[in-house]
Parts: sequence; structure tokens; C-alpha cells
Amino acid sequence: MIILGINAYHGDAAAAIIRDGKLIAAVEEERFNRFKHCAGFPAESIRYCLRAAGVEIEAVDHIGISRDPSAHLHKKVLFAATRAAKQMAGGRRQEAVATIEGTGGESGNGKTGGTGNGNGGIFSQIRDRLANAAKVRDLKDELATALGVSRKSINAQFHNIEHHRAHLASSFFVSPFERAALLSIDGFGDFISTMWAEGSGNSIEVLGQVEYPHSTGIVYTATTQFIGFPHYGDEGKVMGLAPYGKPRFMEEFRDIISTSEGGQFRLNLDYFRHHAEGVDMTWDQGSPVIGRIFSDEFARRFGPPRTAGAPLTDRERDIAASLQLRLEEVGFHILNHLHEHTGLTDLGLSGGVAYNSVMNGKILLNTPFQRLYIQPAAGDSGTALGVCYQIHNGILHGERGEVMEGAYTGPEFSNEQIATELRESDLIFETYSDTEVTQRAARDIADGLVVGWFQGRMEFGPRALGNRSIVADPRRAEMKEILNDRIKKREPFRPFAPSVLEEHTGDYFEQTHPAPTMLMVYQIKPERRAEIPAVTHVDGSGRLQTVSQSLNPRYYQLISDFHKLTGVPIVLNTSFNENEPIVCSPREAINCFLKTRMDVLYVGNHAVRRNLKRHG
Repeated sequence: MIILGINAYHGDAAAAIIRDGKLIAAVEEERFNRFKHCAGFPAESIRYCLRAAGVEIEAVDHIGISRDPSAHLHKKVLFAATRAAKQMAGGRRQEAVATIEGTGGESGNGKTGGTGNGNGGIFSQIRDRLANAAKVRDLKDELATALGVSRKSINAQFHNIEHHRAHLASSFFVSPFERAALLSIDGFGDFISTMWAEGSGNSIEVLGQVEYPHSTGIVYTATTQFIGFPHYGDEGKVMGLAPYGKPRFMEEFRDIISTSEGGQFRLNLDYFRHHAEGVDMTWDQGSPVIGRIFSDEFARRFGPPRTAGAPLTDRERDIAASLQLRLEEVGFHILNHLHEHTGLTDLGLSGGVAYNSVMNGKILLNTPFQRLYIQPAAGDSGTALGVCYQIHNGILHGERGEVMEGAYTGPEFSNEQIATELRESDLIFETYSDTEVTQRAARDIADGLVVGWFQGRMEFGPRALGNRSIVADPRRAEMKEILNDRIKKREPFRPFAPSVLEEHTGDYFEQTHPAPTMLMVYQIKPERRAEIPAVTHVDGSGRLQTVSQSLNPRYYQLISDFHKLTGVPIVLNTSFNENEPIVCSPREAINCFLKTRMDVLYVGNHAVRRNLKRHG
């Protein structure tokens, strides 16, 4: 039984494929077409998944997408009709709604949503949304065109899986838990922003939800825009900025988003545009662009919005700190209610807000939950995975057994393929044995070199986890500035991550719950912070990756070799890219190495050094 899952027509398009419940491949479209957070249809991801499974599309039994236009249809119609009546009564033209999902969303026609072309009014909105719904409901034509096959040759049964049910499935059916409380929390998907449930065996029972237009993701994205970070996915920057500020705007943010009984919360809609005016959203198989979500009330309360690129002031830092703390308060409010309702101490977390690793790292300290599972692509790309398992477990009642501990589900390349690329690039390279390659790289890191580390299968999700990483010495305080200036070309306040040997986590961090996919921030023990300054954030925290020998033996060996040389069982890990998606192929790794000032590139068992001249 082969099942293909798809996330399409909004940000972080992706595909995943399973056979008899076993995960074969999962990958984001951005890694192939090189547009960050690529939206649209994931044709290249689907092609890769089919290759990895060794099948043609004709052999796929079930195909699903993480959207269901029929879900909550009566609520969507009622909302649109009510708003249209209000605007017509006010003599204003009806603009299209942009429903924001995660940090992106579903638009009217898949290219431009929100105010869009602005000339069709309510009739344009209805026409565009119906056209988009038709695309979502029937993928056969686009799939056949993308793969160059006839529509009739696709024999699979098609499924529309509600957005948040796909999220919930992705956090439960591949978790180690037989029973668990589940929370999906993001911007919006299928008219819902937040859904909580209980998972048991092959079933997921929804217990509660928060509906459009109320959303924690909307609050975070709107505030991110207000303080001058306008790009899709910039929320992580604000999370990194927050420790530099003081939460002096808590009264304002408790007015912006308030909580109530039963795990519920509501927005003060005076601060937002998405529910009343619509929001511009543009994409065409490229990176999404989202128009302004915050309303003029934000400026009346906080002052003029910061212009992108302008100097950061204490105001922006304090807004970020207040936003982050309020998100945590609301998140813990929902989770404490969820625990009270279920009595369970195992938690599966998903949705775009589940990328907020600062909040995640505090969950076990601020709620009764004792174990936490977050699959590596917790955001919208992970719904492709959730679709596969909602079909396999929830619909077909297949046996559970897959536990997704890591994220290594993408393309890999042999040493022979890599050597061919190096020769075609006219590069001098050395080749080492398996033992030598980690020892040499560890010595280079200990000597202060910046190392590109390209190994094995590419990671699924936004984090580089030791297969598509740039690795450096965490003991060198200057390494932050070196990486930001020479390699990453990014804001200096953003932290770098520590990868730690799993068995040494408690030696350096105040919590020891495993974090293999780098989605938890823990406090570093005060007495250890001076030892690893390059990975210690301003508040003494680190977004750690716990590395086990079973999950990633080569990366584990690299850190072990570094440990033997230095006495420190930690390396600095950042993603292998420069203002682009993480590299996928050897060619992209070579190009990134050549255009930055990395010192040495380890790609498979081969190494290219900066001080060796190119031929010619």
C-alpha cells in the first residue's frame, strides 16, 4: 500500500510518501526550486518521493492533500456573507479574504489573495475561492501534467484531509506515544487556527478548537511585520530578538489577545486587518509575500511601525519580549486546559507556532506534561506527512509502528556522484576513510575553521541537523561575528545552535528531555556558559540539538572526535545556506562554499580546502 501526501497552494509546499506505513521520503519544494518557503504545487518534491519509493504514479494507491474546502463551509459562508453585508451597508467595496495559514495562507486563486486585484468585489472573492477549492478538490489534472502522464493512468483514491487534522496526525501517528494529548496551533487552515485533541491507538478525537479570525499565529506575524521584519518566515527573528528586551508592553498584549475558560482565546480585532479588509498575498511557485496584517491601531498604541532595515531601538526589543511572553502565557493556558481535560502527560505538538522553540522549551516547566513530541517539520510542510498517516491510520486503520525520531528523509548522494561534481567544478579535493573524515573535520573545527558539512540524506523541516550544516567551534566567542559576517549575512542578534552528544545534555543544560530536531530552547547551566559562548544566547539559553549515535552516527562521531580533542561534547551548528534554502545537492553545497568564506567543505568523504587553488 503506497500513500502520497501533499501540501500545496500555499507556503512550504511539500510531499511525503509511505509504503505499508513505513516512511520512505519527505521533502519541501523549496530545496529543489530554491525559492524560500516555496508555495504552489510541489511537483519536484513529488517526483523525488516517487523515485525514492521506486515507483511510478500509477502504482500509488492513495493520494491526499492537507486542505478540505468543505470543512467548516457553513461557517465560511456565514462569515463572508456577514462581512459583505456590513461593507455593502457602509458603502464600501468588498475585498477578498486572505486566510493565513502558519505564516502563509490560502488565497483566492493561489497567486494573489487578500485585496488581490481589488476590482471584483464580493463576486470576485466568490469566483476565486471556488476556483481555488476546485483545484484543491481535484488534483488529478495538475498531477498528471506535472508528471507528464495521462489523467486516466492515475488510479489512486484521492482524499482531502482537513488542515489541522493533518497537523494532529503528523504529531501523533509517528510519535512514540500510544495515547497522547495533541495540540495544533498556527495562523489559519481551513478556517481554524487552533485545534486540540486526544490521540489513542489509530484514532484522534478532537476536543476543542479556535476559529477564524482569532489566532496566535496572526498576532505573532502582525507584530513581526510591525517591528520591521516583513518577509515570510521572519517570526524566528523576533523570537531571537526577544531576550534583548524587557516585557514592558504586557498590558497592551493582554488587550490584543485575551484568554477565557475552556482553553479559548480571542483577539481584539481593532489591531488587525485580516478579518475586515483582507490582506494581499502573492505567490506563483515562488516565495510567498504577505501584505500588512496589523491595523492603524497598532501605531496608535505603539507609535509608527519600524521601517525594514532601520536601526533597532529598545521599543522594538521590548515589543518582541512582550509578544514572546504573551504567546507563552496563551500557549500554557491552552495546554493546561488540555491536560485537565485528558489527564495525560504525553503531548504531541504541531502547527507553525510549534516552531517557537523558546515556548516549547518551557512547556515541561509550566504545564503538567512530562514528555513532548514535535516532528521536525511541525509547520505546514509537515502536513504532507500528516496526510499520509491520517490516511494510513485514521482512514484505513493500518497498524502503527513508524516512529519518526529524526528528519533525514530527503535526497542523498554517493561519494562517486560527489567526486564527479567536484571534478566538474575543477576543484582540488582530498578523500578520506570513514574514520579519517570525522577526525580531520573535528581537528579543523578545533583549530577555528568554519566547516561545511554535507552528509547523507537531507533533513525535512527548517533545521539543519548535521547533514546539511555549517559547523564551528562553540568555545570561540568571536565565532558569532565571523559566521554572521562571512557566511550567513544576517542580523547580529540571532543566536547559533549547540549540537550536543545526547548523554552529555545534563552536563550543560538545565533540562535533559531529548531535543533531536532542534525545536527546544533550554537554559545553559550558568557555570558552563563561558565555556561555550558562541552558542550561548544573551539570556543564557541555547536552541539545542541532542545527537544520538543511533540516529546520526557520522555526526555523532564528529562531535565525539571534537570532544576527545577539546573536552567539549558540543559543536556550533547552523544551516548550510546563505540567504537561500538549505542546500540539497553537492552542486549547491559547492556553490555556497565558493561564494562564502567557509574554510573547508566536507562533502561525503571528500574535502575541499579554501587555501587550495582551483585549477587554471
